[in-house]
Amino acid sequence: MALVLRFFQLFESLGVLVMLLLLFAVMSFANPVFLKYNNLTNVIITASIIAVTGMGMTLAVAMGGLDLSVGSNQALTACVAASLLNHTNIPFTFAGTLLLGMAVGIVNGLIISRLHVPAFVATLGMMSILRGAALLYTDGQSVLIMGHRDFAQLNSGKVLGVPMPFIIALLTLVVFYILLRHTPFGRHICAIGGNESAAHATGLKIGLIKVLVFGLTGMSAALSGIMLSAQLLYVDGTLGAGLELQAITVTVLGGTSLSGGSGNLPGTLIASLLVAAISSALNILKIAPFYQYLALGSLLILALALDTLRRMVVQKVVSGGAL
Repeated sequence: MALVLRFFQLFESLGVLVMLLLLFAVMSFANPVFLKYNNLTNVIITASIIAVTGMGMTLAVAMGGLDLSVGSNQALTACVAASLLNHTNIPFTFAGTLLLGMAVGIVNGLIISRLHVPAFVATLGMMSILRGAALLYTDGQSVLIMGHRDFAQLNSGKVLGVPMPFIIALLTLVVFYILLRHTPFGRHICAIGGNESAAHATGLKIGLIKVLVFGLTGMSAALSGIMLSAQLLYVDGTLGAGLELQAITVTVLGGTSLSGGSGNLPGTLIASLLVAAISSALNILKIAPFYQYLALGSLLILALALDTLRRMVVQKVVSGGAL
């Protein structure tokens, strides 16, 4: 039993990384184009956008919550960012877009904490509201970003050869990691996810913490919206479809349990690289796009199954039982 538990612990630490390395090894023989510099750069950029959203989702899941509105949030904030850039400067656009994303998350948190609506239901409803808002805001048309060449550097720029989106993802990882692992706020997040009733009994301001966590989740979705608009330089209300599934997948696959209580932010980043690499590999092999959904869904089911088995093993170990 202890050996089985050790296996799950090792998988959480190294499993996704091993899968990523195996994929690279297989693709190096299947199609060497996969290892070309331009393709690897595209993989890193795509993974960075997913990871930024996934890190916000990791905070929510560590608290025992879930945010299904991140994809629609990304679409709306990307459209707002593009529109603002055509009328104002980059700093104001950044500030306004991030505040909008955070405001959306705060509304989610208030609905969940004050009205006691389950996070799944509240954010599912918000997902539809934001998607409609994005389409109404753009009148169903694309918004083209005019000028502002410096803004495009958020996607194409490099620092010491490292793509700017990956640097943004790393900075997000550092900030959220410190917040989650080295502050009372982070410990409170995990305490609520581990046992909300016990956390309430200790006097934690659970409602306020939920509002703040969902605010950060919304802000991370907005940041990914800014990154996506810098990549495309034109946006519309259909962006971000399926992002919520990607964010949940990389969160759980990265080692964060849907039952809450802890969060693995570095694992989320590595899982994002795996998801982006799989998508790139399927494209290079000219496999139909809908197989990407099959692969993503399979990864999520695998991660959930392993997480469930791990929790069963932990319960057996705690109770002193045998498998």
